[in-house]
Amino acid sequence: MKLYDEIGGDAAIAAVVSDYWQRVSADELLSPWFSVIDSHRLQFHLHAYLTVALDGPERYEGRSMRHAHAGLRVTGEAFDRLVLRLGESLEEVGAAPENIRRVNARLSQLRPVIVDVES
Repeated sequence: MKLYDEIGGDAAIAAVVSDYWQRVSADELLSPWFSVIDSHRLQFHLHAYLTVALDGPERYEGRSMRHAHAGLRVTGEAFDRLVLRLGESLEEVGAAPENIRRVNARLSQLRPVIVDVES
């Protein structure tokens, strides 16, 4: 079974994205990056990206992760916090701990293309 299905499919991804947005917007470390972004547009792209990253049926046609994050000066600490917040959102929708670990492993592969500044 695909990770996308194990987590709960489209309904779970939509719930995760909504919860995640609330978490990163309220996080003092992360909110500066998210307060200047069109929330609807970012949530749309995040939903599509997560669907693809978790082997779902959608195609991601947004910018590459490198291009989307270029110049944002994302720190290693911020990246780690983003992954943590996503794990919390997955847990909130009832994802199994093993599936959360699998998602985190996939996201950790993005670290070299997202992080500009190690901290």
